Amino acid sequence: MRSSNKLLHAMSSSMGARLATALFNYGLFWALSRLVDAKTLGAFSLLMNVFQLALLLPLLGMAVPLIRRIATSEQDMGNEVTNAVAFTAPVSVILALSVGGWGHFSHEGELALPSWLVAASLLPTAWTTVAEATLIGRERVADVARFTFVEALLRTGLALVCVWLGYGLVGIFASLLAARIVAAVLFAFHPEISLQRPSQWHRLSFLRNCREVPMYFSITLVSALTTRLDVIALSHLAGLRDVAIYAAASRLYDAAQILPTVLALVILPALARQFVSAPQQFRDTLERSVRLSLIIGLGLALIASALSGPLIALLYKPDVADAAQALRFFAFSAVLAMIDVVLSSTMLAASAQRHDLRSLLFGLLVLIASLWILAPRFGPTGTAAAVAIAMCARVGARLSWAVRHLGLPAAWHDLLRLAIACAIGIGTLIFSLRWGALAALFAAPIAYAAAVVLTGLLGRHPIRELRRDIALLTNGAAI
Repeated sequence: MRSSNKLLHAMSSSMGARLATALFNYGLFWALSRLVDAKTLGAFSLLMNVFQLALLLPLLGMAVPLIRRIATSEQDMGNEVTNAVAFTAPVSVILALSVGGWGHFSHEGELALPSWLVAASLLPTAWTTVAEATLIGRERVADVARFTFVEALLRTGLALVCVWLGYGLVGIFASLLAARIVAAVLFAFHPEISLQRPSQWHRLSFLRNCREVPMYFSITLVSALTTRLDVIALSHLAGLRDVAIYAAASRLYDAAQILPTVLALVILPALARQFVSAPQQFRDTLERSVRLSLIIGLGLALIASALSGPLIALLYKPDVADAAQALRFFAFSAVLAMIDVVLSSTMLAASAQRHDLRSLLFGLLVLIASLWILAPRFGPTGTAAAVAIAMCARVGARLSWAVRHLGLPAAWHDLLRLAIACAIGIGTLIFSLRWGALAALFAAPIAYAAAVVLTGLLGRHPIRELRRDIALLTNGAAI
């Protein structure tokens, strides 16, 4: 149990390091939105999306087993690292050829060379992915954070210089390749990582890794497609200019994921401890966290929706003003993403990986269908709506599992009342926007809060009930 907590802490810290680079990633996108035209911005967003999708795949989902082995078998670290590199190297080559070929044949001309630079950036990833997992297993997460910071800072700085010098997309993705190489060198010289020797490669270890791939890789691949398919599909169903408009909103959505992740990580230690030792308390904590997150989160989403127009106008040039409509859908998707993180981690705590995969697959199928229907007709706004619909489907599947397998109260009537309150808030938002964002900012949350109280979601004494639930939840998280 103690080693599991250490692993959870290491993984949480690694997530924090990755989130810290989100500021640089968004900063680069924002700067480019002021420096280049919409089509170039769309091309940058598409290629970065492809890179981030491919970045998750070299280990084929085997990062967690590798971290666990490194953490528990220090004497076998050299063997594990060597075999992991031998496992990821051919995968990275295949990924690189696939990405380069896709860009060359699907987007000839201006995207051909940048696509091959993205492909080349995936080759050092065969090493950096393994090295990062090794340091996490060795509980050197701070070092991972420093290296990630250096890479993000270098990539952003070089890219902006290249754009200023007129090298465009080629310069941007040459900077990406250079930063990846620097990161690989930094990891290679870390004293905690053993240098690989061919003599440490073992056929049995390689076969063991292959046997463990199907389940972990399925979850990783489906999750990656769910988060990255939207931009790729929009680029084919609409065009690069629509991708730029969509990315202007989706980058803010990505930044908003920091809050759901942090909140989830505050709650998750309590869930992990209570799952075995106090099942009833576990169910109570899970129920309160989901219910309060939905009630409070939807109110915040209405506020964000009211402010989406002024926010887009403040941050970007007028040619991406249509991103405000997409951002309204993303505001609600962010709330659902918070619930999804909590329920997904609950599934993993309950060793329900197959149910987790089924929920992800269901959400992916809904996303594909929604994109096919909405993206060609409504462009960026339809794509954002498809993401919100798919997130609803995925969260619904996870809630259904929690009711069936964890004994979570089937409070479908509460969900119905919450849906009614949310619909009233959204209706008020749409109606009041004709008088401007300020009117919507006040009217929509007030209408929603009144509906929450009047439908009895918080009982007869709403303020008292809300304070009690928050106190119980925070006390539970502190146990």
